[in-house]
Amino acid sequence: MFKIGYDESIVEIIHTFGDDIINDERFEEEKNYIQHGTLSTYTHSLCVTYISVWLALRSKKKVDMRALVRGALLHDYFLYDWHEKNEYHNTHGFTHAKRSMANARRDFDITEHEAGIIYSHMFPLNLTHIPASREARIVCWADKLCAGIETISLLHYSSAFAGV
Repeated sequence: MFKIGYDESIVEIIHTFGDDIINDERFEEEKNYIQHGTLSTYTHSLCVTYISVWLALRSKKKVDMRALVRGALLHDYFLYDWHEKNEYHNTHGFTHAKRSMANARRDFDITEHEAGIIYSHMFPLNLTHIPASREARIVCWADKLCAGIETISLLHYSSAFAGV
């Protein structure tokens, strides 16, 4: 079993730039949907954000932390249960990034940079939506890392992390 360590400085960065999103009841709606395994989309979004910040802090290059945090928090803001069988959900992997971006634009004051992070996070599955910024690439990598580990159930989040 692999556990992610809890780093208060990462949590502080997440809250500095994403508190309005985290504390919004519309974002909390993600708690109602399962993403991978038994984890909610909400928990997955927090994991991707945490790992994105962790990666960015280790980067030797400048990162727009505000855009990174907000794009990561909202990357899966599609607000439906993709496990339900219907013809729209059959293409979830190809379509949810666009839906997430549209929902984020509707519900939050996001920048074009943040929208681009959300829209491109499913690369390379969506070959036409290439991550154009360092922040978009970091979120894309963090999403793949978290999704893969969540899917094979090797990662268990601590109760402290779930309280982010």
